[in-house]
Amino acid sequence: MNILWIKDGKLGHEKQVKVLLDELSKTIEIKVYEEEYVIGPLQRYSEILTYAMNGGVYDQDLTNLKYHKKNIQLIIGAGSNVYPRILSIKDGIRSQYIKDILAVSILVPNYFKTHFDLICAPKHDRHKLSGHEAVYFEGSLAKVSTGAVDENVGLIAIGGKNKHYLFNVNKIMEQIEFVTSIYPNKTWHIFPSRRTPHKMIQAIEKLAQSSKKIIISEGGFDEMLSKASIKIITQDSMNMVYESLSTKGSTILFNMKYLRKNKVIKQMNELLHNKQVGYIEYNEMVKGLNKIKIHMQNPHHEVFAEVEKLAYKIKNKLNLS
Repeated sequence: MNILWIKDGKLGHEKQVKVLLDELSKTIEIKVYEEEYVIGPLQRYSEILTYAMNGGVYDQDLTNLKYHKKNIQLIIGAGSNVYPRILSIKDGIRSQYIKDILAVSILVPNYFKTHFDLICAPKHDRHKLSGHEAVYFEGSLAKVSTGAVDENVGLIAIGGKNKHYLFNVNKIMEQIEFVTSIYPNKTWHIFPSRRTPHKMIQAIEKLAQSSKKIIISEGGFDEMLSKASIKIITQDSMNMVYESLSTKGSTILFNMKYLRKNKVIKQMNELLHNKQVGYIEYNEMVKGLNKIKIHMQNPHHEVFAEVEKLAYKIKNKLNLS
């Protein structure tokens, strides 16, 4: 099967599509063509409007001929910027060459839901798809690893300012210092993100200077995630939380106050309620004196395998072979 992957340049979207394609490739023979399609909000709104006004087809140029010659059978992508592009190529090939071709959306499109042959969506977005053809997965898609962990390795993954949780640099740093102090024999790999504030970067750099057991890492996140025996992750980073849960080792959430209840908060709270993740308890006893304690996740937790389940559902739904 020849697949066209439309990429929007956003790491969180592209990682989920990649792990799904990798999983599909384990049981069916596929060839993946990639198209980079990085656009801004104004162009996205223009394309949505143009697509709607032209009855579903606005791209009838040489692009369609190119992909027709490559015998594209399925087009896939994640993110609001790429959905109109996926549909325009699908409809363009169908109208000009009378060829069957499938359009698959990872995550929920804001528009034209009925134009997709299949939508793959997280369960917390189920309410957006009432009456639509969809298959569901929990959280986000991540590579599954069941390899043994290294008890001498720990990982800390830090997000940044977001619309879900209060990102308190001082409070998070205090928790990092606590965790690294109670596990002094572990080598801790700290992974900041593009959202991590400069003040936070400076603080962890200063901490790393005080100990050879603390390393600020820029690359090799997936490898270290599967190796670490314990992983401490900020709650704003849903993708990283589910990537961690898809590997062995303990997953612990930083203590963070939420700004307002929404689907992300609900999802994290559900994981906490079911003890699928551990958490750091952080209480201010008196001013300047805080009580910090780690509550571990259920020791009998199973590694998440959502991408494997989804790949199986897709193959059955679309009769792929």
